[in-house]
Amino acid sequence: MTRPLAGGRPAAHRTAAAAAAGRRPFDRLIADVRVVNVFTGEVRPGHVGIAGGLFSRVFEVGEPRPPAREVTEGRGRFLVPGLIDCHMHFESTMVLPPAFAEAVVPLGVLTVTPDPHEIVNVMGLAGMRLLLDASRELPLDVFLQVPSSVPATSLETAGAAIGPAEVTEALSWEGVIALGEVMDYPAVIAGEARMHDILAAALAAGTVIEGHAPNLRGADLAAFVAAGIDSDHTLMTPDLALERLRNGMTVLLQEKSLSPPTLAAVEPAAQALNLCLVTDDVLPDDLLARGHLDLVLREAVRMGLDPVEAIRATTLAPARRMRLYDRGAIAPGLVAHCVLVTDIEAFRADEVFARGVPVARDGRLQPGAVTVPPTTAGRGTVRLPAPGADRFRVTAPQGRTEVRVRIMEMNQTTTFTAAGEAMLPVRDGAVAWEGRDLCLAAVFERHGRAGTTGYGFVRGGLREGAVATTWAHDSHNLLVLGRTAAEMAAAARWVVEHDGGLAAVRGETLLAGVPLPVAGICSDEPVSVVGPRVAAFRAALETLGFVHRSPIMTLGVLTLAVSPELKLTDRGLVDVNRGRLVDLFIQPSGGHP
Repeated sequence: MTRPLAGGRPAAHRTAAAAAAGRRPFDRLIADVRVVNVFTGEVRPGHVGIAGGLFSRVFEVGEPRPPAREVTEGRGRFLVPGLIDCHMHFESTMVLPPAFAEAVVPLGVLTVTPDPHEIVNVMGLAGMRLLLDASRELPLDVFLQVPSSVPATSLETAGAAIGPAEVTEALSWEGVIALGEVMDYPAVIAGEARMHDILAAALAAGTVIEGHAPNLRGADLAAFVAAGIDSDHTLMTPDLALERLRNGMTVLLQEKSLSPPTLAAVEPAAQALNLCLVTDDVLPDDLLARGHLDLVLREAVRMGLDPVEAIRATTLAPARRMRLYDRGAIAPGLVAHCVLVTDIEAFRADEVFARGVPVARDGRLQPGAVTVPPTTAGRGTVRLPAPGADRFRVTAPQGRTEVRVRIMEMNQTTTFTAAGEAMLPVRDGAVAWEGRDLCLAAVFERHGRAGTTGYGFVRGGLREGAVATTWAHDSHNLLVLGRTAAEMAAAARWVVEHDGGLAAVRGETLLAGVPLPVAGICSDEPVSVVGPRVAAFRAALETLGFVHRSPIMTLGVLTLAVSPELKLTDRGLVDVNRGRLVDLFIQPSGGHP
């Protein structure tokens, strides 16, 4: 599936050609700049003419300035293509496209290709329609991927299911350009029919297929690629990255995968535009405080990646990866998304142009560039009553005075959870877990489909209190984690009453709450409003003893049944490596639980 230049706008190309030939003035001239040419890796001084929303001509230094209706003085600054994020999720920012655009366009991000599998897990294709409708009339170009993993596995209950028919339908929509990350890699490798039927629908459409292949090597990786999936964005080491490049995959490096050894390994090997820098998941408070794709670019340069290669990996490489052949570079006929920066190593957007029109300066949008309207779309998706304290009673196998249980062992650096064990006493037929060095985790199906609840225990979580969230990947059921049943019930009640969100409590006191009423995972308010609320929730987690490099994401993926090693869904504990449910209780050798 190829995309026509400039979205198939012949008039724009006629206008650009006329200006390049001198038959009409340029709409805008960006004068006296150092043009970063991502085709050749050169940085050359000159002027850039724009007409019809397209780059029309790049003038060499010394050539006379041509006539133009508007002139922007570059004053020797670098002119780079607008940044393109080819692997991200709106829902991780917890806001809708207008609010997201308001936050990232001033940073130089002008094209994104989100995989909306979070909202589609809740609402089905109606969630994609919601995002497409909200993405119109923005200075940010949005091209969606149709999710491949709804649900992510057969071991959980989502609010919808996407199969081959839905994939075929969505790929026919304007603005949908790829099959989103294939997360159920065990099903791909095992040849399971449902997953391969989805792949077949995407292959028949000739579209890009995105991958999710944590730690796959050798025959497993070869089977994954042979199925038609040729990218991976999961945590990379130098060896993992090189093996993927050697197998013809595109390596998508997010911030957590950046390291000097990994960058040193991939830079000389990635000569086929198969290295992209991406964000994947950026929370709203991080977006406000640290940035977005511009941050990943800066970090890659700081760790040793050549600045022009870093720009190529955030412009031309993702454009070609997603077959958006009308953008990604500064050259005649391409969409005139561009950014003026003073220093390409310390990349900070001075001025941002969308289709040649100034839309931001010095980190601020131009007036009227984006509006963030409220919406009633996506409401009413938390379809369960608030669970009382009695719902956090875990019944033990009959006749036991103590039980050995499986536990999820958290760490402070990655979102992976190791599988561990613990002995717990039994009182009055229930596991006596309160007062131990563990938290109880409970996942309640909240879509009104199955009414199921899964229970597990966590070590390395909270020291006190409780938290609850419907922002729980990928099916976004209600996850509650805590040290007492009463506190867990209080946190869950706040989230249910607010039609979704995040809540942290200690005793009877709410420490922080983030309402997310759109599908239970997003707000319709700006990042400037949502970000501070999320920052307060992050601080509350720390107060309660939840210590991690990325605490909110780590909490949210306790339910992600494709992230090693032991996770919890509404159907119970999942052995991710084996792709199956396992009992909470471990049978004694030679006996019954």
